[in-house]
Amino acid sequence: MKKIFYNFVAITFSAYNKFFFKKLTVIGKEKIPTDGAIIFSPNHQSALLDPILVGVTCGKKLYYLTRSDVFRKPYLWFLDAMQTLPVYRIRDGFKNLHRNQETFKKCYELLEVKKSLLIFSEGKHHDKYYLQPISKGSSRIGLESLKRSQNTKIYLLPVGINYGNKIHPYHNCAVVYGKPIKLNDYINTYEKKPIDTLNRVRMKLENEMKKCLWLPNRCDNYIAKKNMINYNSTKKKFKTLKDKIYENDLDLITKKDITIFEKAAISFFSFFNLIPIVLISFILKKIKDDVFHLSIKYLFGLLIFPLWWAISFFISMYYFDFYFSLVLLASLVIFLYARQFLVIKNK
Repeated sequence: MKKIFYNFVAITFSAYNKFFFKKLTVIGKEKIPTDGAIIFSPNHQSALLDPILVGVTCGKKLYYLTRSDVFRKPYLWFLDAMQTLPVYRIRDGFKNLHRNQETFKKCYELLEVKKSLLIFSEGKHHDKYYLQPISKGSSRIGLESLKRSQNTKIYLLPVGINYGNKIHPYHNCAVVYGKPIKLNDYINTYEKKPIDTLNRVRMKLENEMKKCLWLPNRCDNYIAKKNMINYNSTKKKFKTLKDKIYENDLDLITKKDITIFEKAAISFFSFFNLIPIVLISFILKKIKDDVFHLSIKYLFGLLIFPLWWAISFFISMYYFDFYFSLVLLASLVIFLYARQFLVIKNK
């Protein structure tokens, strides 16, 4: 049952991405190895949405390392079905850190049979476009697994998730798979000099992850460079935009004030989907961490809008005929997309 549920969720999200994003571009998928186990290492800018995007675009059935505080009774069946493994941090209680050994043991067993893991090497989510310093965790898990079974091939795979906008749906997004790092090449030196080898692999992974991001490094003019990432600029090819941001091409900045006409149009189009829009806004006000906002819009939008459209359709059917109800349904969907286009076109 859990396998069926996992596949159903993956298929649903994969189809939904075509509607949630204006354009979702996947780059470098051909670089994903086919002859061994893989530890996917993406950046972590949008909480729940990040693992979903990698999970539905990589072509692999992943096991996800997830912070332990989400493993609560109401969610245990779902988390197990989605193949998540708990990671305990100091903030979860020093006495719980030893429980990570059980998780790591499970990771070693999975890698030995060529299963794939997803580990956020930055360690926590954040709202910056540039890469945060990464930990040695993913490198250590891969190399420790090789110590137990050197016949297995294990790769670290850098991944860059690039959001055109981290708040608004119906924007452009690019998921970039980078050059895989074959950990077998480091196992001999790891057994002799573990700390030095871990640092070498960590630095290699960090550099390769930066190649997968539009804006990889923190800089003095970060705000200006961040504004170069917008609805118009993200229509460009990944490498073109990355190079132009590096060259500090200010022509990329297109941010404009919204006009009175556009404000009126947004209000008009919002009216027809007002109930789900208000519901999601209410939920967002309860979430203090902005990094969760796009994920909340993603998950609740998948549930609330189709429910609203279905209710509207059947109520209309009760009072009118099928064709009128069908036109109403189409109008609700079109108005939502028209509203969202006006919201994001200058952002």
